[in-house]
Amino acid sequence: MCVMLCFMQIMLPVTPSHAQHIPHPANDHLHGQLTSDTGRPRQLSAVTVSTTQRASFTGINKIGVPVRDIPLTTSAVSAHTLEQRGIDDLGDAMKNTTGVRANNTYGGFQHFTVRGFNNFVLLVDGVRDERHNISTSAPSTNLANIERIEVLKGPASVLFGHSALGGIINLVRKRPTREQRADFSATYGSFNTRRMRAGAGGPLSGTLSYRVDVGFSETDGYRRSGVNTNNAYLALEYTPTARDNFYFTVGANKDKYDTDAGIPMLEGGRLAPGLDVNTRYNDPADFLKNTRYDFQLRYTHQFSEAWQLSDQLSYSDDNIDYFSTEELRFNEALDSLTRSSPLYFNHLTRPLQNQLELTYTTKTGGIEHKLLVGYSLSILDRKTYNGNIFGAGLHTTIAVQDPVLNQGDLDYYRTQYRATQERVHGFYAQEWVRLSEKVKGLIGVRYDIFRGTYFTNKVDRADHVTDKGVKTNIPSSAFTYRAGLVYQPTEMWSVYGSYSTYFKPSRRVAPNGETFDPEDGYQAEVGTRLELGNTWALNGAVYYMRKNNQVESLPGGVYKRVGSADSKGYELEFQGSPLAGLDVNAGYTFTIAKYRPFAGDNVNPVAGRTVALAPRHMANVWVNYQLQRTVLRGLSAGIGANYMSDTYANSNNTYVLPAYTVTDAAIGYQIGRVGLRLNVNNVVNKRYFANVIITNQFYPGITRSYLLTLKYALQK
Repeated sequence: MCVMLCFMQIMLPVTPSHAQHIPHPANDHLHGQLTSDTGRPRQLSAVTVSTTQRASFTGINKIGVPVRDIPLTTSAVSAHTLEQRGIDDLGDAMKNTTGVRANNTYGGFQHFTVRGFNNFVLLVDGVRDERHNISTSAPSTNLANIERIEVLKGPASVLFGHSALGGIINLVRKRPTREQRADFSATYGSFNTRRMRAGAGGPLSGTLSYRVDVGFSETDGYRRSGVNTNNAYLALEYTPTARDNFYFTVGANKDKYDTDAGIPMLEGGRLAPGLDVNTRYNDPADFLKNTRYDFQLRYTHQFSEAWQLSDQLSYSDDNIDYFSTEELRFNEALDSLTRSSPLYFNHLTRPLQNQLELTYTTKTGGIEHKLLVGYSLSILDRKTYNGNIFGAGLHTTIAVQDPVLNQGDLDYYRTQYRATQERVHGFYAQEWVRLSEKVKGLIGVRYDIFRGTYFTNKVDRADHVTDKGVKTNIPSSAFTYRAGLVYQPTEMWSVYGSYSTYFKPSRRVAPNGETFDPEDGYQAEVGTRLELGNTWALNGAVYYMRKNNQVESLPGGVYKRVGSADSKGYELEFQGSPLAGLDVNAGYTFTIAKYRPFAGDNVNPVAGRTVALAPRHMANVWVNYQLQRTVLRGLSAGIGANYMSDTYANSNNTYVLPAYTVTDAAIGYQIGRVGLRLNVNNVVNKRYFANVIITNQFYPGITRSYLLTLKYALQK
């Protein structure tokens, strides 16, 4: 037990005044309704949403100071916004965040481009989800237990380690509350979409509280690309003394996706004659399954007002099982397609992680200091099984028009697994200083020691190893840092600048045994933030980012060096409630991300071309208004839109996803504890392509769809 207590952490500070319960910002907002002065229930206002935006970033900045006092760009998507828009998917949630482009591929794999680069780290309650860093993408279950989604733009290596250049995305799950709460919702919509959610929380005793959530989501899907997600979540918070806090969570999900290889396009992004974009050409037996269990235990001890020890221990067991057609090729006449590249793999990922931190708050003269020192340990074990595919349906050809999708049985047997064994030690320190009422500063340093071992073993039909492969060791270490200043001409207005660095270890081993140098890079940023009380905030930033030593993965296990790339641009974002009952979430990003020439005499064939999946323009807006003082009080309406400019699908810029704008709308009514809401997505039924794989296989965006949700919420 002593060892465990030395390897746990809780993000929020504990003070002696919290004798019976340690408050958390998430406890105080976005639970469906509050009671007004008259005793009548009312829906939460956007003041609460804005408070979430400003106060919820302790988890990703690890210092208990207001957002306006740090030289970093942050953004948030609240549960309130997710509910208004009828969102149950992480990729859809990110359309409410400026500068983040979601890409959903193969039916269920999600990855994100932030400020032009696809290097990001996904966190769950501050814990790294390593699946995205190993494979670039991973499935994500429904959002039934999510309180908010936080985004920190730019390199975040100092506090969270390698691979975070574009930024981090932190999923913050619902926490236990000081009062009894419960909620239930049921949704039905287009494509036979069904959802159910149920949650409850409150005190079990004076020192113990709980939160439990379950979520179910199922749809036949547009183009018959079905999804079925199921998750359950339990959180327990125990505060035995005024100085000690234990926080334990366990989550589980079991999800299944009908995979989708998209629509193959001709050169220049043209549709083949007669091809029906509404048809999914995959084999009906294709599948993507994900079963995951994760555990977190956090402990905080407050020695005094100045000193705090915190620790966070986490473990997850993740199983991704995948069997699907990946490539579709036209025949010469363009009237049929060959399922040319079926693939089977099974990722078994088991990371054990820990963060031990000590914080110290003090003053020297008139200068206030908040010092954080920490040590992180990550031990990762992963096996990826591959196998041979056989059967009458292998490499079959199907007609473009009126296809017979079932072309015979397909099956597989395992032949090998690739082992990934990694151990990362991180040592870091960060200091925030208040130099005066108008000037604040932040500086942080980190040193990471990465040791990776990779090998491929052959196995028999019972998964017994028959031949051990040669081990390849890839050691690397890196020093990263960040520094910034904040100047506040007034209490509401901040101007800041920062510089931060990044590195990502190379895990790739070419068929000939060749390995590659780690990626590295940096970001320089100047920004401003204007806040009006707790009701709304306006953010703006100008940035320049550089990434070096890039390697592009091509089909067939081939790797191509594409060298350096840079991204420069600016973004504007508005979030909050300028008027009672009015919620506004809007933003615009302008980004130019291009590959750079190789140094020396070597020629980079893609130099000067736009980075793949990095649109130049992105814009988002969502406005929701609820009537406040009329006989129709409780009636609300929302409207929003998302714009994406032309987006190149590959580094050669030979295929492009055309620009598009999608408009959504909603209308709802809240009476007492019961709410009813109708969402209409893609109101004008815009035909567009949202995502892409293998350069030329595009994914049509969902056509007009409807969702009707009934919700009941109880708070005592």
